[in-house]
Formats: sequence, C-alpha cells, structure tokens
Amino acid sequence: MILASDTARRGSRSDESPGSTDEPPIIALSNIVKSYKMGGEDVMATRGISLTVARGEFVAIMGASGSGKSTLMNIMGCLDVPTSGHYHLDGVNIRSLADRALSRIRNRKIGFVFQGFNLIPRMSALQNVELPMAYAGIKPAERRQRAIVALSLVGLGGRLEHVSSELSGGQQQRVAIARAISTNPALILADEPTGTLDTQSSVELMTIFSNLHAHGRTIVMITHEHDVAAYASRVVEVRDGMIKSDHVQRALAPAPSRIGQSGTTTIDADEFEG
Repeated sequence: MILASDTARRGSRSDESPGSTDEPPIIALSNIVKSYKMGGEDVMATRGISLTVARGEFVAIMGASGSGKSTLMNIMGCLDVPTSGHYHLDGVNIRSLADRALSRIRNRKIGFVFQGFNLIPRMSALQNVELPMAYAGIKPAERRQRAIVALSLVGLGGRLEHVSSELSGGQQQRVAIARAISTNPALILADEPTGTLDTQSSVELMTIFSNLHAHGRTIVMITHEHDVAAYASRVVEVRDGMIKSDHVQRALAPAPSRIGQSGTTTIDADEFEG
C-alpha cells in the first residue's frame, strides 16, 4: 500500500498531532494582494489576506461571487501569483519560483478536485488517475498500483476500466479525488466539489473527504454551501477581498501514522527553488 497521510509522508511519529509546531504549516499566506487591470483601472481581488493552514486541517473557504475566494484558490493552487505579499506552500516560497518550478510543485504538492471533474473522456478511470503520476515521472508499475489503491479507497475498485460516460457524476468526482490523492500531495485543494452533484452524491463525496481528513490529509475546500462547509473543521469567510471571519468548528482530527505502508515519494523543498 502506498497512499500515506500527510503525517506519514513526512516521517512524523504517530503520536504527533497534525498541527505540530516543529513543522511549517502547509499554507502560509502573508498580506496577499491581487489586483487586475480592467478598463484602465486597477481592480482589487484580494486586499492583504493573511491565512495559515496547519497540517491535518480541513478548511472550508466561503464567500459570494466576487468576494475574492476564487482568486485566493488560484493563488493557493499556484495557478496564479499575487501582486504583492508572500506565499509559502509546505515550506516552499512560491514567489521565488519560475513557471517551470511552479508547474512541478502543482503536480507534486497539490491534489486538485474541480467542480467539473476535469477527466479525459476517452480514458478509463484507472488511466485518468495514473496521468498526473506519469507527469511526475513515477514508473508505470508503481503508478498503476497507486491508482488501483486510490480508486479502491473511494469505492471504485470495481470500475477501473470504465470511461467517464459509463460513470455517474458522483462516481466521476470520486475518480477526481482518487487522482488527487494518488501522488500523496501535501494539500488537497477542492473547488466547489459538490457544485454539480445531487444531494445523495454530495453526502457520499463529503463522507470521503471526512475520511481522508480523519487520516491526516490537509484539505482546503472552496464552497458556497453551508451544508457542505459543515463537514470542515474550520470555516473562513471571505468578503470584498478580505477575511471577514475565521472560526474553528471542531478540533483537528487525530491522524493515524499512515493510510498505507511504505513506498511514498518524498519531495524536498530545495527541488523547487530557482
């Protein structure tokens, strides 16, 4: 087995808490400002946001359209860079990275789950999950093993060879989650993951996220649904490009030492510098 939790991936003792102070936070945003040119004027999408997410947290970020939450997600996902301010992801200074290094860190440190699934239609569930691992240079036998384990963890062990058209929306999103966890990322970043799902599928999906969190995964989820945010351990509300509120709903989940066994790939921060 190879799908280790955040804690196990970094070789921590099983009795350490997810937010142990001897490790850097997964996300450290300091005074993040993002502005855009629109009609010759500067439009401020975020206005000096500072936010820290510890290892093992499950954070829901909420806000109305235009609040800045999508811009914040893009910055946390290394899909965009701030106009000013600093962002450290799992100890790596993102503002110091060139485009190629940003691409590498996205692939290896972040597992994305999007509202629209973003699966390749002609590929099977197994092939879709294997794809980011191929980009990461993981050997075929290992990435196939990881993909099978990941799909089994989300309840799709019997759907390995099914293509998207043969899967329901909820099942497609499960494939997306399996793809996100297959590389053992430091962070799972989910953007409105239940936005296109019915109520039952949403509950099933959030149960999977809850189980991942219980095993020490760090999750940041963008959502506008209060019922969905209720699954998170912490809720951050964004309004007018600033944090309006930030409150803990429940304590950090105690993380077991690992979900799987050995075989994970350790990524050094130095690999991304320069």
